[in-house]
Amino acid sequence: MGKHAAIISGEIKRAQAEWAELGKDHDVLFIGTKTRAELIDELPKLAALKRYDAIAFMPGGGWQGLVNEELLGGFDGLRYINGMGAGYDHVDLEWVSNKLGAYFTNNPGAVSHPTATTTTILILDCIRWTTQMEASTRRGDWKTNIGLSPDPRDVTVGIIGLGTIGKIVRDQIQGFGTKVVYTQRHRLPESEEKGATFLAFDELLATADVISLLTPLTPETFHLIGEKEIAKMKKGVMIVNTSRGKVLDEHALVAALESGHVGRAGLDVYENEPYPLPYLLSSEKATVFPHNGSATERVVLDGELEILGNIRTWLETGKAPNAVNTPAKSLANGV
Repeated sequence: MGKHAAIISGEIKRAQAEWAELGKDHDVLFIGTKTRAELIDELPKLAALKRYDAIAFMPGGGWQGLVNEELLGGFDGLRYINGMGAGYDHVDLEWVSNKLGAYFTNNPGAVSHPTATTTTILILDCIRWTTQMEASTRRGDWKTNIGLSPDPRDVTVGIIGLGTIGKIVRDQIQGFGTKVVYTQRHRLPESEEKGATFLAFDELLATADVISLLTPLTPETFHLIGEKEIAKMKKGVMIVNTSRGKVLDEHALVAALESGHVGRAGLDVYENEPYPLPYLLSSEKATVFPHNGSATERVVLDGELEILGNIRTWLETGKAPNAVNTPAKSLANGV
């Protein structure tokens, strides 16, 4: 095992000592927080000076935008990219895998618990009508036109995507006495379901009182929930989206909220961020967050340590934890 070279983009805010240890074993260049334009200008210059094996984008840094040839095309020999967060719909995986020949890994563990907690909050907001009750109180209307909300113990929550985040949501929401059903491409082993019941996709749409979207955005999940799918749901169904905005057809959601077929919505993500459709901003049927579901103080430290573990493992073993692709040209030892 020899020394390898890596670029770290973004400030290390919490785990400075741990990252300093990596620098004792490998050639690590910390370039600080850069805008995308600055990265596009600076990275080719760095690539021209020497070969870099890996690059990581830190959760405390600026958003690098699309991970594609425009951003990283200057590198020859880059074999490992670590992004921030759990999503990878901003990554040109075709180019990264087949042209660059690199792994793309993310750090889903760090963001999982805060994202799950945000999801559970939005589910409870929808069930108990908290947005409407707060607005009524602030207006001075008190309980006028509030009525009786459902009780979580009488509600079935349908989770689309029982992965790491979905499992935490399941555990949290079951603590309120709520029944959980789920759907995804493959049923989990019974030992992993922990009280959640697997249903086929259409059966879940027809069964659940609240539908929680927790699936990655891929070509297959674009507008996974649209007009046709909403029509299969119960009248008054509640929809929560904390995955990616384009998993849900926002225009179809608004139409269903206006008609009353969808009773309430809880959203942390939108199709055209930062511009939710105006109806969602004005309606008390919608609880809206600014795509901030994983933004806790702890997530920065957890993210820095998870990325550190990922990149150290790859540099020293060639194995890429949390990789979302298989590079066509990866070398046997990863570098």
